[in-house]
Amino acid sequence: MKTILIFFFTCLLLSSCVDRTFDEPPIKELEIPFKASHGIDYLLSKYIAGKYITISEDIYIIGTVIADDKSGNFYKTLVVQDSTGGISIKVNRNGLYTSYPQNSKIGIRCKGLTIADYGGLIQLGKSSSVVNGREQLNFISDLDANDHLFSGPRNHPIVPKKLGINSLRSIDLNTLIELENIEFVRSDVAKSIANKGSGSFLDLNLTDCSNNKILVHTSDFADFADYKTPIGNGSIVAVLGKFNSNVQLYLRDTVEINFKNSPCNTSGGDPSLLTISSIRELYSGTTKTITENVKIRGVVISDKDSLNINAQNLFIEDSSAGIAVRFSGAHAFKLNDEIEISLNGVELSEFKGLLQLNNVALTNGKKVISTLVLTPKIITISELNKNHNLYESSLVHIKNVQLSKASDSKFAFNVVADDNTGSINLFTSANAVFSNRDFPTGIIDLNVIVSEFDDKQILLRNTKDISIISVGSTTVKSIKEIRELFVGSKINISEDYSFQGIVISDKNAMNITGLNIVVQDSSAGITIRFSGNHNFNLGDRIEIKVKGVELSEFSGLLQLNNMPTVNATLISSGNLVIPKLTTIQSILNNTEQHEGLLIQIDNATITKSNGNTYSGACVLTDSSGVIELFTRSQANFANTTIPVVPVKLVGIVGYFNKPQVSLRTIEDVKP
Repeated sequence: MKTILIFFFTCLLLSSCVDRTFDEPPIKELEIPFKASHGIDYLLSKYIAGKYITISEDIYIIGTVIADDKSGNFYKTLVVQDSTGGISIKVNRNGLYTSYPQNSKIGIRCKGLTIADYGGLIQLGKSSSVVNGREQLNFISDLDANDHLFSGPRNHPIVPKKLGINSLRSIDLNTLIELENIEFVRSDVAKSIANKGSGSFLDLNLTDCSNNKILVHTSDFADFADYKTPIGNGSIVAVLGKFNSNVQLYLRDTVEINFKNSPCNTSGGDPSLLTISSIRELYSGTTKTITENVKIRGVVISDKDSLNINAQNLFIEDSSAGIAVRFSGAHAFKLNDEIEISLNGVELSEFKGLLQLNNVALTNGKKVISTLVLTPKIITISELNKNHNLYESSLVHIKNVQLSKASDSKFAFNVVADDNTGSINLFTSANAVFSNRDFPTGIIDLNVIVSEFDDKQILLRNTKDISIISVGSTTVKSIKEIRELFVGSKINISEDYSFQGIVISDKNAMNITGLNIVVQDSSAGITIRFSGNHNFNLGDRIEIKVKGVELSEFSGLLQLNNMPTVNATLISSGNLVIPKLTTIQSILNNTEQHEGLLIQIDNATITKSNGNTYSGACVLTDSSGVIELFTRSQANFANTTIPVVPVKLVGIVGYFNKPQVSLRTIEDVKP
């Protein structure tokens, strides 16, 4: 019996020494099958307000999912961010988080997708459709998602950018931010953060200790909808979004609300913030002085620099309504500034039928956030005439408009705007910088401010608010479509075509002859050689009629040749073209697609076999290849010494017996 016990004990000891843990097989990380060709900022540059732009370029983005649909607060949406910006992606699939979870890398093949906005927040979907008379961006279908979205490595969290309410900018939209020293206003403390089961969103107000406010926008489908807002002060991490003029936060989880400090003494304080619509409702037909300690906040939708309104006046709009404001003196507020105006003691009255806040002291207004863009409401003139008071002093978008005037063809004074549903007076002050320009004779889309002066009228802010759809019987084409008319030999264009583009060359720097110009749209670029010297400047948007014009190559460069100067019309000035980030080898491999485009090459070196100035042919080199950098001897920077350090270079791709790049000005070269 003793022997048996010893044997059993020995076996027990031996078994306790056996390592029964096994190495788990390594988990292979998901790999994205391509490298990024561009940053999100380049994709955002393709966005045009009010338009649905289908991406035609081979753009490949790699970013990080900063929000998915797991919590229910982001419906069929992924929010993706990289080092250059962020964007929302609409996908018609439930449970996106199983394939593209928060903090995972994601690859986006953008070609074929559509970029547009909802309430001013830029989104990526696929195509668009008209629902209840309104165009809207479609979701990427469940099936198509597999062709455009690629799962990547997990657990790569983005560190939120620490900002203050006053420092938020449009470039921060769709990115992860952290606000510090923040708290819920007293009236919103201890509330449920959403109305669970209500079928809508709930907006609650956060404030900092300087009484600046921002909304928290939460869906009733969020799994934290019953969360009660805390009384303290601290930090909050969220995705920054917007809807029209309202900048707002979208929570990923309430654990990212960290309010452990005592609330500020102000705690929302005075004056109280009211909506513009509630101020308009105070007016009952007679002049009223506002005695309450209140204020409004909104976006300036008028443009003082165009001089189409009095220097003391502006129009301001929030998500509820708009209103005219007349200050006691000339103000300094610019288009798209977000401002607050204190209203205690201010007169609310009508002038020639237009409701306004009158004789507002300049000290009553202050800028809160700059460079915010309000998305105009799309309406018809018939709707506008029927509901004029509803739209008064707000920015609207009217499609398919034709302008006419009995006396002449200038913008100045009264022009009839007609969209086939009705007509209304488009008024332009004689002082406006565009008053003596000819208005377009074709079909156009307009962004305008709804106003009144004894009768209903609309006002342009500047000529950038005009989009030409067609010019009489002329068919509007893209530059790419014009280029495609060339099939290898000279032609004279017989069709009644026109196109619009932005001037990317600079005649004033004299690195291009005064007869030539290079223009670009979202599809391509092209060189135009006029029959005489032109007067167009860098950043001008122009319309070109090409019927009867020669399309040919000169030393390999495709150009519209011997163009009559009268075929070109200025539409607006001061437009910006963002250069395409590329490499020299990409230009050499795809010269036709790059020709006439404004490009940027990073970490490039400039050398020269004979001499040390820009004049003539220099050698431009990056890690991928070599191309000629050519500068005319007449250029005002021709005798400037070339840098000896690597540079970031912006230039125009051309061709003279071989591919080449040319600078616009010396400012195009940055160390």
